[in-house]
Amino acid sequence: MHKTPPTEWLLARLTTRDRAAAILGDLTEMAATRGRLWFWIAYTRTLITLGWRTPVAIFAVVISEKYIRSRILPRLLQPFFIHNWYEFKRLAAQHPFLSHFSWTASMWVVFTLWYVLPYIMVRFGLRNRLTYLAGTLFLLGIPVLTFNPRVYGITGIACALLIIAALASPLWRRQMIFLAANWPVTPLVFYFCVAHPVLSIFHHGPFPAGFFGMRIDEPFAIAITVMICPLLYRWLLKPRPTGGTHAELA
Repeated sequence: MHKTPPTEWLLARLTTRDRAAAILGDLTEMAATRGRLWFWIAYTRTLITLGWRTPVAIFAVVISEKYIRSRILPRLLQPFFIHNWYEFKRLAAQHPFLSHFSWTASMWVVFTLWYVLPYIMVRFGLRNRLTYLAGTLFLLGIPVLTFNPRVYGITGIACALLIIAALASPLWRRQMIFLAANWPVTPLVFYFCVAHPVLSIFHHGPFPAGFFGMRIDEPFAIAITVMICPLLYRWLLKPRPTGGTHAELA
């Protein structure tokens, strides 16, 4: 059985196996006349070229969570909260089902995509169909943070309809499944790290209240998102050389 060299194995983590073998073959062939030092410089440059998106995507998620959602956004939305709070309670009491449904749909979308959207924008590109769908859902969900029922009552319904339409469309179904698979991460991590009366050892035990200036569950949610997104993308959306995706061929 052919044993994959470590250099090829590392390249294969950043691209396909066939492309990694081709790149390594070209570098090895050129290194025969240019020397080993040139090979390692060119190899390192290739790794950076192929792999820069992942660390930058992780950095974007941390910035989005630590600074934008936790610090900048509350200050921007405080005037809306103060102005709309009593109207929010009054209309929620008059139309409990519609208000609750729109609120829930919008909040699920916003807090899921707050981690996922920055990651996929950088990791998979701005022109990716997955980014288009996630960005549209996020823009439809974000008005819920104004606490204005007249606004999020409309956008929440539109958000739910878009989710149903995406699941019904063969063109967008796998993208929607990708986003839906990330939804349980935030509530489950929060429950087991903070809210669970027994298992939330980080909340009640000797560990610090948080890492990197974030609440204790947030770094874990980011880590899980970073781990599962490439796997979901490879299974659902990344074409295989033989045609189709892993999900279609499974």
